[in-house]
Amino acid sequence: MSNQNAIDQQDDISILFQLAGQIGREPQLDGLLYQILDKSRPWIKAEACSIFLPDPETGELVIHSAHGSCAPSLHEVRIPPGTGIVGSAMREKKIVSVDDVSTDSRFYGKVDDETGFRTKSLIAAPLMDGENCIGVIEFINPIGRPSFNARDHQLVEYFSWLVSASLARINSHSAAMERALIQRDLDLAQEMQIGLLPKKLPAVEAFEDLDLLGHLKPALEVSGDLYDFFPAEDGSIYFLVGDVSGKGVAAGLFMAVTRTLIRAIAAKCEQPSDILKQVNSILYPENSAILFVTIILAKYNRKTGRVDCAQGGHNQALLIRKEAEAVYQPPGGQPLGIFENARFDEYSITLMPEDILLFYTDGITEAMNNNHDQFGADQLLTIFENTAKHRESSQAVIKNVLLAVEGFVGSAPQSDDITLLALKHS
Repeated sequence: MSNQNAIDQQDDISILFQLAGQIGREPQLDGLLYQILDKSRPWIKAEACSIFLPDPETGELVIHSAHGSCAPSLHEVRIPPGTGIVGSAMREKKIVSVDDVSTDSRFYGKVDDETGFRTKSLIAAPLMDGENCIGVIEFINPIGRPSFNARDHQLVEYFSWLVSASLARINSHSAAMERALIQRDLDLAQEMQIGLLPKKLPAVEAFEDLDLLGHLKPALEVSGDLYDFFPAEDGSIYFLVGDVSGKGVAAGLFMAVTRTLIRAIAAKCEQPSDILKQVNSILYPENSAILFVTIILAKYNRKTGRVDCAQGGHNQALLIRKEAEAVYQPPGGQPLGIFENARFDEYSITLMPEDILLFYTDGITEAMNNNHDQFGADQLLTIFENTAKHRESSQAVIKNVLLAVEGFVGSAPQSDDITLLALKHS
């Protein structure tokens, strides 16, 4: 190697380190692209420099470029995926150098037609993140030499590594920020949903004969389950358990709307089945997502102990009376939101002192262990009966059922939202 070549190589490496420092400090993608395009073209001594990044939705390659003394252009010019010499570099994951593009059938001339630039020769290097090609950097028309030479090839290879690392850093940072924002929104949605759940019985002194408690354990941040209780105008109290098809934010929003409608309509309508019919008449026409809610809505008359229930395709409630076995209540009805004229089956229970009524969602009966066995309705019946026979409180009933489910599931992940509501007539 001649002294001049050694000096040139040292200068190249020195500039590369300077570029690494400048590019490495850039926190935003647009700023990073600007730095790469602005700094690298004069270093490589080329008329133009472009970066091609794939659109994650369409796969098209989006071109960002700098020509001559012009500022880098970050407007979007697009080419079909896999097109042109750039497409070859991306597909083959290796540097491609072409001395005369007019003789290469791969050359995609429509970009020149759109920009007015004239491409004669080019060198394109894939931007690799491990085994994945995340883009291509391209230099066009060398200045002061007829074509890109071995030195250019080496510099472009070194520079592509630097660009790849910087893009991967930006992508990783952006993904982390996006995850943080999504998590923040989910946390906020969870907080708002928890805020919808009743904390205690209204006017507790008016319901001294009623021990009522609900519990909700989401499988994800936002639950599609709901329990609620609230007072009626006539001094009775409504309570309900519901389960939206699906999980996550969409199910949580649908459930929040359903809860709001139930409360609003209950202020004008007394019978649980009539309330559900009116709610359904509002949900059904607007339900483009085709979600639905299985539900039991009940109204408890504290003077008589009578509970009027309307069931919409939900899991059967459990009842145990003093000195008797636990029994499932009648099934029936259709879910909210999916049928235009949904039917809601009705039944009534008159609670006596020490009677306990349990509502729940299928997150209990369909809870699975690592062998994919389900907890099941029979096991729930046994656990409820064993607990209730000791005339335990609603809190103890819920706690014991949850402990039994957790013991059955073991280390398996929670597969669905879990909700319980227990009512004991004291």
